[in-house]
Amino acid sequence: MSQDEIQTFLDEMHRTRGYTLEMHRIMAHADLQWLKAYTAFLEATYTDQRLLDRKTKELLRIAVETALQAVIAPMGALAFRRGIQAWAEETGLSAAPFEGDAH
Repeated sequence: MSQDEIQTFLDEMHRTRGYTLEMHRIMAHADLQWLKAYTAFLEATYTDQRLLDRKTKELLRIAVETALQAVIAPMGALAFRRGIQAWAEETGLSAAPFEGDAH
């Protein structure tokens, strides 16, 4: 994958989500195809408009997780993010700075 293709994908992710995380930048450089598939999965199961809009889904998730006294990150996302960061540190792969983070 070219740097331009990686940056274009990260720019689009930042535009649609409003943010990118270090794990997104790491995975974009390590395996862009995987990140694209992961993003499509999250969009299909969480962020896309379906029967409920995103704001309503977010409020319901917060209410349920608060009632269950659960970690706010769904589906083990926090552990997954930390795992990617640890893997990147071990392999020497670092996240390139993302231009959108300055906004």
